[in-house]
Amino acid sequence: MAKLSDADRQLLEGVRAKDPAAWQQLVDRYHGRLIAFARRHGPRSTDAEDVVQEALISFLTSLDGYRGDASLETYLFTILRRRLIDARRSRRVPLCEASIRSDEDGSPIERAPGPEETASWYARRDENQQQLREALVSGLDNLVRKYRDALNFRDLMIVEAVFYAQLKNREVAELIEGASASHVAVIKHRAIDAIRQSVTEALGDSRAAESIDDAGDLLTEVWEASRPSCPKRNTLGANLLGTLEPEWSAYITFHVDVLGCSACRANRDDLQQATADPAASVIRNRILESTVGFLSRP
Repeated sequence: MAKLSDADRQLLEGVRAKDPAAWQQLVDRYHGRLIAFARRHGPRSTDAEDVVQEALISFLTSLDGYRGDASLETYLFTILRRRLIDARRSRRVPLCEASIRSDEDGSPIERAPGPEETASWYARRDENQQQLREALVSGLDNLVRKYRDALNFRDLMIVEAVFYAQLKNREVAELIEGASASHVAVIKHRAIDAIRQSVTEALGDSRAAESIDDAGDLLTEVWEASRPSCPKRNTLGANLLGTLEPEWSAYITFHVDVLGCSACRANRDDLQQATADPAASVIRNRILESTVGFLSRP
C-alpha cells in the first residue's frame, strides 16, 4: 500500500482532465470505505455522508498538490481524517470529556502520534528530508516483504506494533502470544539495523541513517503515509469469507482489530456493508451529485 498504482494514476489523469466518467469511477471505488471510516471515527453528531462530501470536494480543489507520494486511498483517508478533526473541534467537546475519550477510546494506532498531529507528509518540501523519507519507505517495504515472504507474521506484528503504534517492548509482549519483552527488543534492534542499511544503500551516505534509532515519530509518520503492512482489499475480503490460511488470518485480526488500523477497518466495514446495506447506492448517488460540479471549476 505504498505509492500510486497504475490504475489510480490513469484514473487521476481522467479526473485532472475533468472527465465526469473518471470522477464517477473514483467515487464508485472509494466512497464506501470513506463512509465506513467516517462512521467509525467521526463524532456522534457528524453526518458521515456530509463529511465525505467535504473531503472529496477538498480533494478536487487541492488536486494539484497531490504528488503521488502515497496511495490514492491513503491520501483520501488523510483528507477525511482532517475533516473529522475539524468536526470534532467545531463541537467544542468539554475538556474533561475529551480527556476521558482520549484515555479510554481508540486503538493503539489511533493513540500513537499521527501525521495530522505532526508536520504533514505532503507539506514538507525539503529535498533532503524527502529523500530520507523515500528511502525509509523503501526500507520499510523491504522489511515487511521479508517477513511476509517467510510467513513470519509474529515478527511482523512486533515490528508493526513498535514502529506503527509506538508501543513499548513490554506492551508489545503482552499483546503477542509467545513474545517476551527481550525478544521484542531483539526484533526491534534487527529491524532498525535492516532499515539503516537500506537507507544507507539508497542514499549512498551512512550519516543520514545514523539517527534512525531515535526517529520514532518519523518512522511512525512514514509508516502511516506508506502503509507497507496493510493487506490488500481483496485479502481482507478473503478473510471475511474464511478462505485465508490461519497464519494470514491471525495477522489480519491483529492488524485490524488489535492494533486497529483505521484504513483497513474502513475497508473491511465497507466490504461487510456492501451486500447488507440497501441504501448504499442512494448514498453513492448523492455524493456523486454533490461533488461532480466541483470537477469543472478552475
